[in-house]
Amino acid sequence: MDGRRHAAAPAPSDLELLVALQPLVFPEALPTGHGLEIVSRRRNEYTSSSQSEIVTVRPPSGTCRELLVKYAREMPDPEPRCRQGIEYCDRVYRQLVARLPISHITAWGMILVGDPPVAGLVIDHLSPCLRVSEAPEESGIIAAAEWCGLFHRFGETVRQDESLQFLVRYDRAHYRAWATRAMAIATATGGTPDWLTRLCIAFEKRCEFLADSPVTTIHGEFGPQNVLWQEGVIYPIDWESAAIGPGEIDLAALLFNWPNNIVDRCIATYWQARGEARPDSFAAAWDAATLFTALRWLPDFDGPRGNAAGNAGGESLRHSLAMLERTGQSLGII
Repeated sequence: MDGRRHAAAPAPSDLELLVALQPLVFPEALPTGHGLEIVSRRRNEYTSSSQSEIVTVRPPSGTCRELLVKYAREMPDPEPRCRQGIEYCDRVYRQLVARLPISHITAWGMILVGDPPVAGLVIDHLSPCLRVSEAPEESGIIAAAEWCGLFHRFGETVRQDESLQFLVRYDRAHYRAWATRAMAIATATGGTPDWLTRLCIAFEKRCEFLADSPVTTIHGEFGPQNVLWQEGVIYPIDWESAAIGPGEIDLAALLFNWPNNIVDRCIATYWQARGEARPDSFAAAWDAATLFTALRWLPDFDGPRGNAAGNAGGESLRHSLAMLERTGQSLGII
């Protein structure tokens, strides 16, 4: 969903970055130039629509630390949106992630750097690590399913907390907007195939299963690209899409396009970790969440989630539409 690259804003100088980082990460350090030191900076190889870099710093203690600085996008996602921006992400890290009784990455907070100032979110950089899909055999994806179940179990206990009332809440209108968006993108880029019309009509009915499902606190984009694995431990990243919604959405994003035998193992692991019996309503909500995942991966006609009108974007759109069609066929919709 975030494959388009925009022209990067000028990178802040070492001094600008040092001045911003020192009071945030090492407030006990001596004045700038006498304590904290930037050892190296390198571009994050996984940077997409949000520019980010990995900064190695050395405090007065002499022990180096790697930080990831993620800069604000030049333009927000269009509606409907799941990603709410790095300021929202920072709030999720402070008020939800920091409270988790399970593995998570530490976020240090926000900085402003450069002229004109650009906001950046600073978190610990996890290295070395793999994405869960790269972990040995199926160890990563199964561990991620277990983490997801534990997270949703915790999320049920805190979703009514006053401190989390800022979280987006998914509803029928939100789900239906993604089907409307898919139709609009197809129309604007060459016409709407009959199968897509049938699929979107079917989704508008099936999304009722999501709207009626029990809700918890969800990550919102719990796909393998946002779930890291380090020696058997899971560390989700990119919390811009955290929301109150059905847990099936996270699980479907994680397991999209995995073989059926792996999916079955992960679903069983998920419900065991969540400490509940799998409800009878799960199958219908799971199918709806799988279709919802495929709809959200369509690139925008023009925007930070991709450009369906450009040459590379056209290929991305064709690929995403083919994936959406296969999803509809596998669910017996088209």
